[in-house]
Amino acid sequence: MPAGRRSAVVLAHNGTVSRQPFQVALGELSSHRGERRVVRSGRLEAALVADVDSRVPAGAEAVANVVIEIFEGGAAVSGTVRSVWEGECRRCLTALGGDLETPVREVFRRGGGQADGTYPMEEDLLDLEEMVLDCLFAALPVLPLCQPGCLGICPQCGSDRNVSPCTCREPLGDQRWAALDALRNGD
Repeated sequence: MPAGRRSAVVLAHNGTVSRQPFQVALGELSSHRGERRVVRSGRLEAALVADVDSRVPAGAEAVANVVIEIFEGGAAVSGTVRSVWEGECRRCLTALGGDLETPVREVFRRGGGQADGTYPMEEDLLDLEEMVLDCLFAALPVLPLCQPGCLGICPQCGSDRNVSPCTCREPLGDQRWAALDALRNGD
């Protein structure tokens, strides 16, 4: 379903038959009814950023490997969308990344749009770009960790506690709240 957000991400042409990398001319399909597997790919000119910790980097290839089933007034698209992602661990800032692959099952309709939970479709053209970007955006890890038990960075000395334990003592409390602590403790 369309996510409703629109970014300035544009996909660069990679030499496919279509004018734009993710456009599918319905005339390319064997008939206007039935189904056909279609693979389209393009490179992102700008990064697709979910938050400060994870993104699909600029220049990454996005691939839609889908089956398109044409029906009266629209098309059903199912398959996978994949790319790579990169980011940082939210606790220790270690560089992370990997493959990003997400299933897709969406409906395109002539005159469709966000109001009816479908993607718009022209009479003889299906543009998968918005769907690809929405799927990748939704699949990006939110607040990624390098490992489930990441110990993070010591707030006093800045060392990565996953690499070596530091000898800093934990602070007794935040000195900015000392006056309130005194009231709470009856001092």
